[in-house]
Amino acid sequence: MANINGINSGIDYSVFFGSSSASSSDGMDLSSYMSIKNGSYRKLLKNYYSSQKQEARSGTGDPGSRLTKIRSTADQLQKKADALSADKLWATQDVAEEESGRTKSILRDPDAAVKAVKDFAEAYNAALDAASSSETKSVLRSGGWLDNMSRKHSRLLNEAGISVGSDGRLSVDEEALKTANVTTLKELFQGVDSYAARVSAKAEAISKAAAGTAATYDSSGAWSKDLNTLASSRINSVIGNTEEKEASGSKARSEAEKRLASLKERRDQLKKELKNAVGYDAQRSCESQIAKLDKEIRDSENRLKYL
Repeated sequence: MANINGINSGIDYSVFFGSSSASSSDGMDLSSYMSIKNGSYRKLLKNYYSSQKQEARSGTGDPGSRLTKIRSTADQLQKKADALSADKLWATQDVAEEESGRTKSILRDPDAAVKAVKDFAEAYNAALDAASSSETKSVLRSGGWLDNMSRKHSRLLNEAGISVGSDGRLSVDEEALKTANVTTLKELFQGVDSYAARVSAKAEAISKAAAGTAATYDSSGAWSKDLNTLASSRINSVIGNTEEKEASGSKARSEAEKRLASLKERRDQLKKELKNAVGYDAQRSCESQIAKLDKEIRDSENRLKYL
């Protein structure tokens, strides 16, 4: 049998490898075969994947412990931001002003509102600090979005007694918050387009960025999973357990239905208050809240269609 390493002009190698042209797509050319045989192709692959792994390392730089802390603070922020949407926090009562005698709406339980906002501000500052200390690009980017979004709302936040410092951290003036316009407070903290809802979304983005990176690194920040493990993890995350997905979907729909019922109940209550409202400010406040609730109800009904 002819030795394939010795070029024999009497043998047509294209039978085995296709055309000898490097541009041919029909089979393997001789130069490719020789690079595989002498090991150079293997070296190229090894160097390529080594550089890919190094690039991933340099793009992250966060040990698993730091990523865990980032995710924990982000999850806590999301929880505190979501808690601000509770109707009971912003329940009002009408009182008559001493000088003018006009009716004014004030918070029914200002101490509870102050505590909820201070808890939120504390969680916000912790999450921002954690994200700012990260060396993971996706975490830093999400943290930057959070900071920019708060600065854009700084005027409205100031009206509620919440200031955004030069370092991006929030501070709360308790007395200013207690006497702030109730309509402003509800605009900030209630509704799908509110400041609190947007902070919740940004916090979720930070948590997902930290979780996605942590899945590839161990507690010391070293590369910990091979390709097979990563592929398996990806499949599980995409496909998941059917029963768990069904249970999760059922729970989500149930919660959405409860929220929709609560929104409708609150709207009906406000309509009754509007009929009995005394004074222009009280009427305008009710009408504004009803309009916002109408929008939230429509949004909730649309979301239910997809659950």
